[in-house]
Amino acid sequence: MTLSLPVFDVGSERDEFWDHCRNALGIGRLLVHESRPASLVATACQMAVESACRAALAQAELRFDGDVGRALLALAAPTDLWQLPAGATPVERLAATQRVIAWVAAYLRSHAPGRTWGY
Repeated sequence: MTLSLPVFDVGSERDEFWDHCRNALGIGRLLVHESRPASLVATACQMAVESACRAALAQAELRFDGDVGRALLALAAPTDLWQLPAGATPVERLAATQRVIAWVAAYLRSHAPGRTWGY
């Protein structure tokens, strides 16, 4: 008996990544609201941005190699979109995360207008 992995179409993989993005962003917002440690906010924000990039790359049928900067470059995002100042506060990190996710949502809206890309 051989096992095979389930086959996912681009839409379902993309949508799963987008759901992960929205969940991580919600966690990041909650952590900032509750004044939780910066490291927790950074983790949630990183997960949100990576998941957003994965969703957009899945739409474009490209692979994520683990580098957000290269992913955004492959998607033709503005080069300064994910740049954070050294020692960014949790609020600044969340704001930068929301900018990236807003850009990715617009990208997805232009390539897959059949779905609402809210965040």
